[in-house]
Amino acid sequence: MRCQLPADIPTAVTPTASAIVVSIIIPVYNRSNELRRVLAALSTQSFPHERAEVLICDDGSREELGELVAEFRQRQRFCDVRHLRQDNRGAGAARNLGIANAAGELLAFTDSDCEPDPDWLSELVTPFADPTVGIAGGFVDYRAARHLSGRCVNFLMSSTLGAGGARDPRGVVSMNYYPRAGNMAVLRHLAVEAGGFPGHSHGEDLEFGSRVMALGFRAEFVPTAKVLHNECRSFVQVGREAFRKGVARVRLARHRGMHELIHALPALLVLYALAAVMVALVRPGWLFIVGVPGLMYLIVLLCLAAHAAAVFRSFAAMALVPLYATLLHGGYGLGYLTGWFRVLRGKD
Repeated sequence: MRCQLPADIPTAVTPTASAIVVSIIIPVYNRSNELRRVLAALSTQSFPHERAEVLICDDGSREELGELVAEFRQRQRFCDVRHLRQDNRGAGAARNLGIANAAGELLAFTDSDCEPDPDWLSELVTPFADPTVGIAGGFVDYRAARHLSGRCVNFLMSSTLGAGGARDPRGVVSMNYYPRAGNMAVLRHLAVEAGGFPGHSHGEDLEFGSRVMALGFRAEFVPTAKVLHNECRSFVQVGREAFRKGVARVRLARHRGMHELIHALPALLVLYALAAVMVALVRPGWLFIVGVPGLMYLIVLLCLAAHAAAVFRSFAAMALVPLYATLLHGGYGLGYLTGWFRVLRGKD
């Protein structure tokens, strides 16, 4: 699904806005406390404030955010601070609202549950000195996140064994890198030409990045451009999110060709687990042979636990990371299989 941007989007920066180099776009739905923290983090940016504007894109929040934005506007030196509001249509549509109203040559995106490092914006815009770069993404940090679940999940999403280095391509083995919307910058004219973010609730930032790169530009990972992600989800919510991402991967594979062998591994793990259960019920004597892949996966989980122990120095995190890894792999694998099953049934 291609989400059409409003027809009146200007394709170039207007003369009156020529001083604005970067438009910082923050989609938000409620989360007034989290928004207060991200705005506080923006106030410490080393990038010249008079060369940037801040667009808070309110996705039909029930909480009143106008007063908070007005308070921030009065205290800051940004060229402009605006509160844009729409009916509740999702984060992608809220980002498109920002694209439609942005004056900057560059668009920088972060989320309401993120806290950018003081040098975040200065580092994130650096790659655009290279004319071949059209989109860039930074490092999603997790070590100081407020919630243990968020620390564990984001640790796994950056790990090669946890998620194939989805958010951090610096590992020896990692999947192709696409910037995530919580820490992303893109040339404004390319964002418009790509049609903005699609209307899906999962994987929309990956599809957006693919569209930009299809215009002949490349993506750059900037590890020094950091945001702290204060993700807060329950165990059930993490599993549900992983399932939806697995379903979204099938859509990305079919419509954008965004598929690698590593994306299918969680599904193979799920199929193996089902087969092992059937063998245990029908041919218990074969379980020793069938159990070899399971033993290898157990070794993977132990490696993740050891890595977590070195990173977090926390027994709780070390114990929870393997559990969250199993949940992420199983949920994603089930979602992936469900997505292809729907395709086979002609439902997608």
